[in-house]
Amino acid sequence: MAKSAISMPIDGKAKRADATRAALIEAAERLIAQKGIAHVSTREILQEAGQRNQSALQYHFGSKNGLVRATISERTHEIDDRRLELMEDWKGEPTLGQIIKVLALPLAERAKDDERGRYYLIFLGQAITQPDWDLRRAIKDFEIIGLERAYKHYDALLSHLSDDQRIMRQEISYDVAILTLKRWCLRGCEQSVAEVMDTVIKSSVAILEITADKS
Repeated sequence: MAKSAISMPIDGKAKRADATRAALIEAAERLIAQKGIAHVSTREILQEAGQRNQSALQYHFGSKNGLVRATISERTHEIDDRRLELMEDWKGEPTLGQIIKVLALPLAERAKDDERGRYYLIFLGQAITQPDWDLRRAIKDFEIIGLERAYKHYDALLSHLSDDQRIMRQEISYDVAILTLKRWCLRGCEQSVAEVMDTVIKSSVAILEITADKS
């Protein structure tokens, strides 16, 4: 009996903390998608999340940037299982098109079917323009297994390039993919997932395969 009485308030406190954290992430995602990162204050996020305690955001995330990183981590892990599922269909080494599909298709699927998915894609389009954005660091820091595996193949396919060229092309193609999907979301996802993904894959692969001008 004594053990149960002690554990109940602890469990209740943990659940409230989890609920607060989730509310802050959802509020930040929604507001940043609507207004942009630069135009959303921590006070607005707290109000949107229904939090009266002004220190709640700092307690859970440290700062607004910490909240942005946590939001990316949270949503990325939610769709990472889908990336792993797509990789199971690979027969041998994947093509560049298959890699881009694994990176982008789960985002498009989530956005087509769920308002929160659309908010996240628009939010992500804002996040990748920030000076401290670094996808590879996020993959490592947050142990995003599906993305990590995909990037090992991705790096191997572009191993004929110098590290600087490879990373630059990968970063640009990722930005193109995310910003294309963001614009698709802003237009109400009118095209089908297959149509927008065809555009994403073809444009991204064209960037990756461009031949350097040696003149």
